[in-house]
Amino acid sequence: MKKLSWSLALVFAAACGGDDALTGDDTPLPDAPQPDTPPGAMIIHVPAGDLAGNITWEAQNTYILDGYVFVTSGKLTIQAGTVIKGENGSALTITKDAILDAQGTAQKPIVLTSNKTPAAPGDWGGLVMLGKAPINVVGGTNAVEGFPTSLGDKIVYGGTNAAHDCGKLKYARIEYAGFLLSPDNELNGLTMGGCGSATVVDFVQVHLGQDDGVEMFGGTANLSHLVISQPDDDGLDWDRGWTGKVQFLVIQQKTGRGDKGIEADNNNNDNELTPRSAPEIWNMTIVGANGAAADPQGGIHLRRGTAGKINNSIVMGFTKFAVDVDGASSVGQFTANALALKNVYFLKGTNATANWPANFDGAGAGNDGSFDEAAQIGGDATNHIDIDPMLGAAFNITAPDWKPAAASPVLTNCATPPAGLDTTATYCGAIGSTDWTTGWTKF
Repeated sequence: MKKLSWSLALVFAAACGGDDALTGDDTPLPDAPQPDTPPGAMIIHVPAGDLAGNITWEAQNTYILDGYVFVTSGKLTIQAGTVIKGENGSALTITKDAILDAQGTAQKPIVLTSNKTPAAPGDWGGLVMLGKAPINVVGGTNAVEGFPTSLGDKIVYGGTNAAHDCGKLKYARIEYAGFLLSPDNELNGLTMGGCGSATVVDFVQVHLGQDDGVEMFGGTANLSHLVISQPDDDGLDWDRGWTGKVQFLVIQQKTGRGDKGIEADNNNNDNELTPRSAPEIWNMTIVGANGAAADPQGGIHLRRGTAGKINNSIVMGFTKFAVDVDGASSVGQFTANALALKNVYFLKGTNATANWPANFDGAGAGNDGSFDEAAQIGGDATNHIDIDPMLGAAFNITAPDWKPAAASPVLTNCATPPAGLDTTATYCGAIGSTDWTTGWTKF
C-alpha cells in the first residue's frame, strides 16, 4: 500500500486539470497492506479547502478527508467501490455550483465512513448536497446548518430552479457521520439543502449517525430505496418547504439511541411560510427499539405547519407514541386533507404507554389541542391498529430482516402508488416479496 502526500497547492492544481486522477509522490507506509487492497492503490489525503473542475476519485484508492472539503464547481465523479474516510471535523460538501456523480453498484457500493478505529457515531461530518431549488426562507436562500457562517457562499442553498440537479448518489453507505457544531446546529449523515427534482438518491444507507440520518432542507428532491439505521436522533427530518417524494424507506432505531422515526416541520420561525413542506411517502417501514418505557421513542412527529401524505407503511415498536400531529398549523393541514396517513399498520412497542390506541399520541406528546390522533388516524378505515406485520427480524440490529412472511397481512389490500413511482408496490411497508436491502447494506 502506498500513501500519496501533497501540498494544498498541488490539490488545487490537479483539481483544475480535468478528469485525470490526482497524482503526487509516493511514500511507503509502515503498516502492511490490507488483503483486499488492489495493486497500485494509494491512500490519498484530501486537505480542507476547495476543489474545482472535473475530478474523478478512483475505486483503487482510499480518500481521507482531513477537514471541510467543498466542491465549488464542475463535477466530482466517485467510482463504484471507492472508499472515502473522514477525519474528525471533516465533511464533503457539493455546493450549489457543482454536481456529484457517485454511482456504486450492489456488488461495489461507495462507502463514506470514519477514519477511526474503532469507529463511532459523530466521527466525521457526513455528506452535504446543496442546490438551487425553492425553500421557504425569507429571501429565498439560506446558509445550511452545521458550518460556521464565515464560510459564506459555499454553504448557501436555495433558489428558484425546482428542477435543479445536485447529482447522483446510488448504492452508497454513509457511516458514523454527523456532529454538533453548536446547539441545534449540526451536520447529519446526509444533509440535502435545496436540491431539485433532477437529483437522484437511490439505494443509500445512512448508518450510526450522531444526529439525524437524513435531513431535507427544502427543495424538491426525491428519495428511493433508503435505509436509515440506528441514528442518534431522528431517522428522516424535513423542514424549509421540502416537497419531494419518497418510495421504499426503512428507518430502524436502537435501544438507548434515537428520538423519532420522522420529525417533520414546515418552518420553525413561521409555520405558514410557502412553499409548505409537503412530501409524499410510499412504502415505508419505521421500526422503534421496542425498548423499556424509560427509553421512549416516537414514531412520526408532524409539527410546525408541515403537510404531507404517508401511504402503504408500517410503524412499529415505539414506546412513546405512534404518530403525533403537533400544533394548530399542522392540525389545520390535516383538516384540509393536505396532511394524511393512509394504509398504515401501527403496532405498539411491548412497553408502550398503557391504553394505546386510546393513548395513540403518547398522552399529549404535542401541543395539538383537542385533536384526537387515535380517532382521526388510528380510526381511519384504511389503517390497522396492533396487527402484527410478521416481519422476519425487524428489531435485530446486526442482521435485521424487514421482509414480511408469506402469510403477512401487509402484502395485500394496500393502495396502488401513483404514476411516477413503482406502481407494482401495492403492499404496505418498504419491502415486498423481494428484499432490495440485501448485498450492499452493512450493519
